[in-house]
Amino acid sequence: MGIQILEPNTCIRGCCSSPSIPLHLPPSSYTLLSPIARGAESVVFEGTLDGMKVAVKKPILSTSEDINKFYKELQLLCKLHHPGIATLIAAHAKPPNYMFFFKLYESPNLAQKLHVDEWTPTLSDSLMITMQLAKALQYLHNLGIVHRDVKPANILLDKNLSPHLTHFGLAEYKNDFTRVSIENWKSSGKPTGGFHKKNMVGTLIYMAPEVLKKDLHTEKSDVYSFSVSINELLTGVVPYTDLRAEAQQQTIGRASRRSD
Repeated sequence: MGIQILEPNTCIRGCCSSPSIPLHLPPSSYTLLSPIARGAESVVFEGTLDGMKVAVKKPILSTSEDINKFYKELQLLCKLHHPGIATLIAAHAKPPNYMFFFKLYESPNLAQKLHVDEWTPTLSDSLMITMQLAKALQYLHNLGIVHRDVKPANILLDKNLSPHLTHFGLAEYKNDFTRVSIENWKSSGKPTGGFHKKNMVGTLIYMAPEVLKKDLHTEKSDVYSFSVSINELLTGVVPYTDLRAEAQQQTIGRASRRSD
């Protein structure tokens, strides 16, 4: 039996809708249990939804911009349907409790699996994860979406070790941030530092050299992050961890110049 969808199934702003993902949940339908992950922008809890175990992502919303980001992520997630992407089951899209309800995957994320569990994948495991993750990324890029934060910590594993890309808080439609180019930003009279702060996002050691040079994210920068992640999968070593942040950035930049 599926979760009941209450009509009209739109968010309170009217910008998000879905024929299959409930966007309003009565409080009696879900429970939040213990936290299983914490980040700067959200806390993820194990929970239940109509008796089913789920992962509940509760964003930390301190400003109106944070709320805007929640709705932007919800809009995007409602359109994604791929086996290599974490499955959104439901959402609660009105105050005071903004939440995403995802399928709960049995294994930890890839970073935890490699570095906490000290898992050594077989060649077959590595090839399977690489191929399935590549297909998920291709699916996003075919939709014009750039993830902008591909890394092992954002790759969930199920009981069969199949990967599921998650954390779409930084994802953007390529056309959206192409339109807000550095030239357009300058012509508006805004300082360029604000442009770079808005667009140079991600995690440093997985960030493509061109992004560090303050270019816009593209599908190619996602592929670079994917490649660094797969290198970590194959070697079990986190890249550049013997270097300070400034040295990491310089090392990535030098590697880029050698490949030009």
